[in-house]
Amino acid sequence: LITPFCGVLADRLGYRLPMLWGVLAEAGATALFCWAGDFPLMLVARVLQGAASACTWTAGLAFIAEHFAARRVEMMGLAMVGSTAGSVLGPTVGGTLFDSGGYALPFVVTGVMVAVDACLRFLFLPAGRGGTARVPLATIISDRAILAGALAVGMAAAGWAVVEPLLPNHLERTVGATAGTIGMMFAISTLVYGAMAQVVSRATDRFGVRPTICAGMLMMAVALPMLALAHGVWMAGLALCLVSMAYAFTLNPASAELGNAVDRRGLDCYAAVYAIYNIAYSLGMLSIDAFAATIANRLPFVQALLIVSGLLVGSIPVLLLAARAARPVVPAASSATSVSFDQDPGEDA
Repeated sequence: LITPFCGVLADRLGYRLPMLWGVLAEAGATALFCWAGDFPLMLVARVLQGAASACTWTAGLAFIAEHFAARRVEMMGLAMVGSTAGSVLGPTVGGTLFDSGGYALPFVVTGVMVAVDACLRFLFLPAGRGGTARVPLATIISDRAILAGALAVGMAAAGWAVVEPLLPNHLERTVGATAGTIGMMFAISTLVYGAMAQVVSRATDRFGVRPTICAGMLMMAVALPMLALAHGVWMAGLALCLVSMAYAFTLNPASAELGNAVDRRGLDCYAAVYAIYNIAYSLGMLSIDAFAATIANRLPFVQALLIVSGLLVGSIPVLLLAARAARPVVPAASSATSVSFDQDPGEDA
């Protein structure tokens, strides 16, 4: 709910200020989680946490889009390593800290990390530019290239999100894998995802954004059922690495394409577009969370994965049609080396 407002404000005030708001909200949320003694205060903490995420994701991705126009795919991929690592390692490390020192210790450690984060944001984030008088929301929402990118982002989030709640239970039930072993599998897959940033960037430069995203979605559709068909922890770990690679091929260029679409419009409202990114990513995760909590619990693991794979494959024609119908727009000068949906491979943006 807060994300659209963050997008508009960040474009008008600059990106640095919302990033500082975000880390302050995260500090407040962490403190409340640590010391709150009742449900209402914990609910307030959760709301602050959501607001912090909205500010950070929206302004942070807009920062990258503006400052790395020529290397957006690669830099978006590197930034996403932090998100993926946090979501994967957070529960594992948090559980270990809880077992070692009780409820408060995970939040104390998180508080120290938030303090470091706050210092880094304050000291190293450039002031950036602000002052966009009016964010053309109608133009942004009606741009089919932006909608196609948002669809790809949502499907990438859904493909990864189905793995996190279901794979650990599957491995514990079938092969008796421990939490530590499963945590190590996810950690390795995160490293694989990070290592793919430059590979995906080169693939995008060579083949274009649209073919790369479609290849990533198809790879993910094929790799997901392998998680259920794999025999033993090692084979499941290999399949998880394949899913991570496909996730990189889908999410990284889709993230960059949203910035490219802004350039083609000759605009500078990156935060507003990455607010759409944030909403699409959240909807992808929420839908799969609801799916995992209801239908997936009544189906075999492989069938649940096949359903998600079918959604990924079914989204490819929609993505291609939306991108093909997108109206070409003369790009802004700042995007001279970007790659767009509307281009043939190798053509300058």
